[in-house]
This record gives sequence, C-alpha cells and structure tokens, in this order.
Amino acid sequence: MSVTLTAAQQAAIERSKREAQATSNLTEYAGSALKFGNGRALLDQQTGAPVAFINDDNPERHYLLDDSVSWHTSDQYWGSGYAITSLGGAQWNKPHQYEVSGGEEHQIFAITGTGLALDVTRTGGERLTERYEWRNVTNQTVTITGLGVQAPFNDRYPGASKSLRECVNTHIFAGGDWSWVLAKPMNGQGNRLGLIVREGAINAYSIQSRNQVTYSDVRGHIVLQVTDQAINPDSFGGQPSIVLEPGESYVLSWELGWYADEQSFLSATDAPATFSSMSATVGQSIIVTTEREVKAIGGGLTVQRTDTGDVLTADHAGTYQLALVDGDARAHTEVLFHKSLKDTVNDRARYILKHQVAHEREGVLAGAIVATDVRSGVHFIDASWNDWSDGSERIAMPVLLQRSLNLGFLEEPLRGPAQQAADRWRDFAEAALIDETGAIRRGSGLPESEFGGRLYDCPWIVSFYTEHYYATHDEHDIDMALKIFDRAAEIGGEHFLSIEFAESSATLAHVLEVAGRLEDAKRLRARVVASADYFLKLGSDLPYHEVSYEQSITAPLVSLLLEAHRITDRAKYLDGALERLQWLLSFSGPQPDSRLYGVAIRHWDGYWFGINRQFGDVFPHYWSTLTAEVLARLPQSHRTKETDVLAKAIFEANMANYGTDGSATCAYVFPSNVDGRAMHQADPLANDQDWHLNIWMRMIAEEDFPSD
Repeated sequence: MSVTLTAAQQAAIERSKREAQATSNLTEYAGSALKFGNGRALLDQQTGAPVAFINDDNPERHYLLDDSVSWHTSDQYWGSGYAITSLGGAQWNKPHQYEVSGGEEHQIFAITGTGLALDVTRTGGERLTERYEWRNVTNQTVTITGLGVQAPFNDRYPGASKSLRECVNTHIFAGGDWSWVLAKPMNGQGNRLGLIVREGAINAYSIQSRNQVTYSDVRGHIVLQVTDQAINPDSFGGQPSIVLEPGESYVLSWELGWYADEQSFLSATDAPATFSSMSATVGQSIIVTTEREVKAIGGGLTVQRTDTGDVLTADHAGTYQLALVDGDARAHTEVLFHKSLKDTVNDRARYILKHQVAHEREGVLAGAIVATDVRSGVHFIDASWNDWSDGSERIAMPVLLQRSLNLGFLEEPLRGPAQQAADRWRDFAEAALIDETGAIRRGSGLPESEFGGRLYDCPWIVSFYTEHYYATHDEHDIDMALKIFDRAAEIGGEHFLSIEFAESSATLAHVLEVAGRLEDAKRLRARVVASADYFLKLGSDLPYHEVSYEQSITAPLVSLLLEAHRITDRAKYLDGALERLQWLLSFSGPQPDSRLYGVAIRHWDGYWFGINRQFGDVFPHYWSTLTAEVLARLPQSHRTKETDVLAKAIFEANMANYGTDGSATCAYVFPSNVDGRAMHQADPLANDQDWHLNIWMRMIAEEDFPSD
C-alpha cells in the first residue's frame, strides 16, 4: 500500500506506539483507596486526588488518564480545577490538608485571590459520593463567574487494540441540575462508570490541553463547569453567575457508580423529563413529559401545556434551547426542528450551484465544487491544506447533485443546472483528480506524486460515477468506476477501511451485473469478501487510518462484514459484525440533547476542515451517520424498533448543520470553551458535511431506510 503521510501523521503514529506500549503502575499502587461497589478509587499520596477508578470485574480498563499518558500531569488530576470571581481567578490542586479514614476523605483548599475556600468530601459505599463546597471566606459579596472541576476520563486512541481494551468513550450531559457523565468501555463490554449530579448543577463543559496536543488521537482534559459565564456567557442556553454573601456556600455533589448497561444508568439519573424525540420536522411537534415548567430560552419555540404533556413546536428550522424549572431547580437542553430531507437537499443544491461551484477558474478547473465561507461567499481553495482542496471530502457535493437528481428530489428549475454541474465536475475530476491508472489525488494543485496517496477518496468518486451512470447510461462511467477500484486494490485497498467502500462496491457490482458484466461484478464482490477475511483475522489489531482509532474506522469495518455476509451468507461475517457493532455503539451516547443523542464522538474536524482551525468535540459530525447506516443495513432478523429509532435520531440530528438558506457548517464545536477560547458555535465554512444527506438518500434509494 502506497500512502503518503504528513510529518504530523508520522509523529502521531510514533506517539500512539509509545503510549500503546506504556503501562501504568496502578496494579502495584500502595496508597489510600476508597471502595465503592465492586471497585475502588485510588488516591494520590501527595494530594489525595483520585488517580484511578478501578473496577474489579475489569481491572485492565483505565477509566481515568494515568501516568502512562505523556500530556497528563498532576495539574489535571481528578477534582482539581479553577474559579473566577469578582475578586480574581485561581486554580486549586494541592490541598492545605487532607485525611482519609473510615471510608471517607476530607480535603481543604484555599483558592488564593478569589475569596473562596473549598472543602471536598469523598465517601465510599455502594456509590462514591463527592461533595464540593465553595465558601465565601471574606467579609464582602463574592460573585462567581467561572467554576470548573477536572474530570480526566481516559478518552483517547492509543491504537485500536489498546483503546478497545483500556479506554472509554465519555458521554457528557451538562444539563444544569439534570447532569451526568457516562464513561463506556470502548469495546462495549464490562461495567460503565457513571457520574450523576445530586446537588448543585453542571451548566457546561470545556476541554483543556487540546490544542497543545498536535493531532487527533486525544480528546483532551474534560472540565465539568458549574458556570462558564466568564468565558462564554451565552453557551448552553446561558451561563449563570453565583452570588455568595459572606459566610455563604455553593455545593456541588455527585455520585459515581458502576453500571452493567446504559439503561440501568439512565434509570438511576432520576430524569425530570422525557421527550418523545429530540428532533422533529417543522410542522410536527415534540412532546415533553415532566412535572416541571417548560420554558423556551429565546424566541422561535412555542410551548403549549396540555393534559398529555408540553407540546413544542417551531415555525422555522433551527435548534432551540429550553429550560425545565421547579423553584430553584433548573435543567436545560436543546431540541431541533428541521426542514424535510427533500427540502434540505433542494436548499443545499440551490446553494451549491449558486455559491460553491468554482466558476471563476479557467477551463476544466471551473467545474470544481469547493468549500465556501458562508459569511462572505468567498471560496476556500488551498492546495497546501488538503481539507480545503478541490477534491477529497468535497466530492460530497457533486454526489449530492447527481444522487438527488436520480432520486427525483430536485425541483424542476434546479434539474438542468444540477446535471450540467455534475457533467462538468466529471470533466474536472478526469482532468485533475484521476490519473491514467485510476489513482486519485486529493486536489488539482498537488504534484503528480500524490496520485494514489489517499484511499479514502476512491469509494467517493466511485459513488459519483455510479450515480452519473444511472443518469446518463454512459458506459464510460462504470469503466472509470471499475478502473478506480482496480487501482485502489493494487495499492492496498483491501487492507484499508475506506469509508463507504462496502456500500460503493455493492452498488457498482449491481450496476455491472445488470449491464451483463458478470465477471467484473464477481471480482468486485470477491474483493469485499477478501477484505472482510483480512480484517476478521486482525481482530482488534486494526491499522492506523489517519487517526489511530475512531468511529469512522469501526463503522466501515462493520459495514464491510455485513456486506460480506450479504454476499456469502456465512455466519462468521455476521457474528464478526455484531461483535464490532458493540465497539461502534460505544461511541454514541444517550444524552437528551438534539445534538448529542446517538451522535458519535469526534473531536478534531473543526481544526482540519474549518476556518477557525479549532480542535474540540464536534456535535453533530456528519460521519456519525455511518452508525445510522450500519443500523439500517442490519439483517431484518437483527433490526429492532430501538435500532431504527436510533438511526432516525442520528440522521435527524445532523440536520442542525444546514442553514435555512442552504448554507452549512462543516463543524459545530460543542464545548463551552476549548483551551480558554469560547466555542459552542458553528464554524462558518461549508465544506464536507453533505455526506450526511448523501448517505440518507442512498438509504432511501436502496429501501433500507425511510425518509423523514
């Protein structure tokens, strides 16, 4: 396999290898511990901070970052943090005193310069209870505008095997007094560690140490925030200030426990409300069942109380914040109302044709469809930054135009221009992105040595050619598609988990078969099976794919095995797919938030694809629809009402990435702040997000999943 890696990628591989080989000495730990359930919290001998949560049924699982991780230090130990007040800002880390006795720990911190002192109590038992009490120790009013507690969950990718064996996917719901965190083993097996707020509130979360870590294998240090008003006052529906008179206190208390599955954890959260769904099409409604008062935060959302619950409606597409209030208790979340899939596709096609075709360029290059700043309409084309090139992920846009045409989605005035743009894009691709052997390069401005340097792009261009063939019946299209896949196989495609490889292969094989090219179809399907055999043999030792491990490695793996099962009907492929489906679903959380429910964790695309070049959790990210795609392609014997509901929720969540005018965002960076920079906002670049619409449309075309 000939793939060119950047210096950053090479460095990331080396770092992942080092951290994969590194081991923690926790098994020989001699310090204090607090028992809870069938596990214990190990306490640092110098500070008393928890440095590990150990579950006796799964002692290899590292729920927290530890000393084997080069960028994790005592400055980010569990329970340390920072405060910003009307008197100043400071961190706490080392207590002035602490003691452990009788299954209980006490710590006292003086947060110098803030007017606050902090008392921490940890108590073991069936659950580990932690109580943080910030006291005003001055003789004047102190207003708290920033308050964050470190929660360094081990959410990172030190290679697939170690990730699956040791690491956790951490799902955060910062919903005010209805807040929790669920750390799920990355292989989907064994006890989950759950944190549930019982007193006080978590109104936001942030990420630290992210931009200092130069690649995509780490999520960073998670900080749970009582308030982030000082940095991002409007995030998560608005951040509160906490006013303490002399001698007054603010208390945050939560409990940590082990849970056998997601449902048992959710039952323990004592949710104050249930939602009929987190997303709905404009014109439909969302029903909230709660004893609390439901209030819209901001305009546009209508709340009507009825005998059956609070009915939420909206006249315009968008995300809407709401609060659930009961006296001083206040929870918050957001819901989404979106246009129909057909209307959204038409909006995007109209916007792409008007704003994202590179008409200003000379010759065939004018047929490219490129990333665009939605604020100004200016095109972003940069050969030196692959994710702003005129190829690669931007292939989504010509696929969208051609697929929506073929499906009959586009309105009459758009059909002619869309087909013309698709035809011109084919000319552009053949002149600038594909060489005579069928190898692909990521952009027209790259040197010829880059042809064949990236296998991800191959199934995407094959998808375009297959769709173009459906429209034109030009056999040149399927010749080119087959040529690209043949070349991809020569340079290692069967040993690489390209996104949409299985699906594109299946569609092309069907086209070849209908065209009477049976041997070509047979060869293509044989490659799918050979690739499935290769990855079954590897087990959890998956190779590096630009990131050491991620959801968009696991989803194509499950899809590959499902397709091999469709081709052969051999049980080993279905069994392998179902085992790895648990790996895949671990990336998705059950947070009652329209941007989060079912959406897989991904935390680097704002940096690589956006204008703001910002690392940090992206919710929703369009590749989360790969999980929905897998669920929709399960054999009928394994599809359930629950899997269909989850798939639909993921497809709908990604509607948040499109503006009502057809503009779009490549990345909504979700945390309230990342390394002190205010986030919880959409990047202004329309770039690569349309794969979500493409996947949904293909699911409809193949009758695997209904439209909305």
